[in-house]
Amino acid sequence: MKKVISLSYLFGVVFLLASALYFFASNWQVFSRLEKVALAGSLIVLFYGAAFLLDRVLKGAHFLSNWLLVCGVISFGLSVALLGQLYNSHADSYLLFLVWSIPAFLFSLYTRYSGFYALTHILFHLTIYFYLFPSSPFGHWTLAHTWIAFGVAIVNTLLFLITKKGYIDSKPLLYLSLISANLLFMVTAFDNAYSLFFSLFYLVILGAGVYRYFHKETSVFIILSMFGTGFIIIKMFELMARYVSSLFFVGLLFAAVLLLAGSVFLVNYLRKHSSSRHWTKTIFVASVTTIASVFIVASVFGLLSLLMVDVSMVTLFVFATVFLVTPSTLTSWPSPVKYSLMMTGLIIGMIASAFDDFSFVMFFVLAFVFYVEKRSAARFVFYVLFQLNLGIFIGETLELGAHPLLVVMMLLNIGVYLATYKKHVLQYGAFLIGFLAFFSLTTIDLSLTLHSIYTALFFLITTCCVYYFKKQDRSFYWVSSLVFWFMLIVQLYYDLAWKLVHKSLLLAVLGILFLLLAVYLDKKVGSVQESHSLLAGKRLGILLIICLQAGWIGYQVYSNETLLQNGKTIMLELQPVDPRSLLQGDYVELNYTISQLEDISIDDSGPITIVLRKNEQGLHEYAGVYRFSGKWNVPYEKKQGDVLLNGKVTSSWDNSAQITYGIEHFFIPEGTGLDVEGNVKEAVVKVSDKGDGILVRLRD
Repeated sequence: MKKVISLSYLFGVVFLLASALYFFASNWQVFSRLEKVALAGSLIVLFYGAAFLLDRVLKGAHFLSNWLLVCGVISFGLSVALLGQLYNSHADSYLLFLVWSIPAFLFSLYTRYSGFYALTHILFHLTIYFYLFPSSPFGHWTLAHTWIAFGVAIVNTLLFLITKKGYIDSKPLLYLSLISANLLFMVTAFDNAYSLFFSLFYLVILGAGVYRYFHKETSVFIILSMFGTGFIIIKMFELMARYVSSLFFVGLLFAAVLLLAGSVFLVNYLRKHSSSRHWTKTIFVASVTTIASVFIVASVFGLLSLLMVDVSMVTLFVFATVFLVTPSTLTSWPSPVKYSLMMTGLIIGMIASAFDDFSFVMFFVLAFVFYVEKRSAARFVFYVLFQLNLGIFIGETLELGAHPLLVVMMLLNIGVYLATYKKHVLQYGAFLIGFLAFFSLTTIDLSLTLHSIYTALFFLITTCCVYYFKKQDRSFYWVSSLVFWFMLIVQLYYDLAWKLVHKSLLLAVLGILFLLLAVYLDKKVGSVQESHSLLAGKRLGILLIICLQAGWIGYQVYSNETLLQNGKTIMLELQPVDPRSLLQGDYVELNYTISQLEDISIDDSGPITIVLRKNEQGLHEYAGVYRFSGKWNVPYEKKQGDVLLNGKVTSSWDNSAQITYGIEHFFIPEGTGLDVEGNVKEAVVKVSDKGDGILVRLRD
């Protein structure tokens, strides 16, 4: 029962946060700007106030007040995003996440709570991501960005080592830093002038990590193996696109042979050392199998295409199954060789059978392999391949659309799950594939009625699964169910079948119901769990950080409202398009006539101030005068009616410059993008005496 109570609290808090996000993103026009600011402030007060209140009321369940403190920081971030929406600041600007990360970082230093560590890490990396990949359509990746990514990867590596040594007590931060470091190292290793250096550096880091954690930390070794496998395969495709030739594919085949030979010696070494864990050996064999099979398949099809060998798909299928699958299945070759040849044959066979429409034959091959093979990990992979082949076969023979095909796959896997006994490998595969097919039904284009039914059923079933499997202590199933549950919450944000504001109200009701259920059960059963209170002895410091957040919001509202009241009004020509922000809802992306200026001798990026003057049509246009790096391009004295507008040069070429002014995004109520696109032609902008602009409205 205590687990049920804890999950109920979690669901209630998550629903309330999601409800607030959906509501603010909907940009509901019923409320004025200041009323929306008041609502955002109330949300912050609600979470922080509840944290202080429940810390006193629920003495034995301080975990809840700790969660609510984290939710208070999240609600601050939603309020920052709302201010960007109200005053049309950059959508998904890195500044949004930078401001948001500051209180999270302060809370991390002050409380040393794992939740704040994880939140800070995520926000800092979102800041870096949106700095490197700005939502502006004119952003582009440069070598400088590559070095920034490399530097952040180094920092994450050091953070991982510090956390691993125990200087920071946070399991989530340990794995977040490890995953982030590997992702960023991979990003730097492709498509730049120093990719060879970055690739070799990453391989050294991977090798050192694998050697260090081979026997000691299975989870770390698994993550490193997955990234190493992915890196080698992606690098292979990059090199193949660059050096495609028969010699390359022969070399690739030779590399696969060397890899298998080396892996055989290593497997024999592991067998002689009892300290090696079973999962370590399994992951190693899986990595070698994946790399070698991809290399061999790419070599076979690459050589066939380059040499123009006219081989029928039936012949290729027979070769794959008779000379690769069958002997590797029936013999006791070393594991890397056995499974690499087996997977190579299965992949070639599936491709050949799908190409010539005889995929039904693959059922017999897969069934044979599944029956003979006894290792659980291998049988799980074969079951997934069986399901993939089934989807291909149904698509070929019955010509079903996505909807009936997904329904068939879901029902079939439900049947397999119910028919197999507990902890059988088929159950794991059927559970994941069935849920994945079910989730896909909530994402495809269906009628509103069907979409609503599938979404409601998916929510009910995933929620029940989380509760049931948590109570049964079946970790794989309850964690998988919880992941699918969160996937639905994220998917609903981008789902256009019904309005965000309606989804917001529904989620708010569900959140309240779950919290009421949790409180009722908590009183009936008793305290959920003992935990340390973050507020113990630290109330004054936490209140100070909260006041800093309130002060920042108050300052932003005051400065923007002052600009709207006192700024000089100008009108600019524009051209819009329509995407959705990560946190702020729908917006139109604006490109002004002053966004690209000609006859500008700038070969660098940085702040710029341009002079605008009103033309005969009443629109403000570029007057040919600008200030860059503190210098005017021509001697300038301000004339009556001149407006100075600050911007930033993002790129320059051939005496032209692309400039952003911070007024490129205009947030709109959900679903009104098509009404705006192609109809609006002018933007009304307020400009302060300092040259800062704020977008007020659009005009036809």
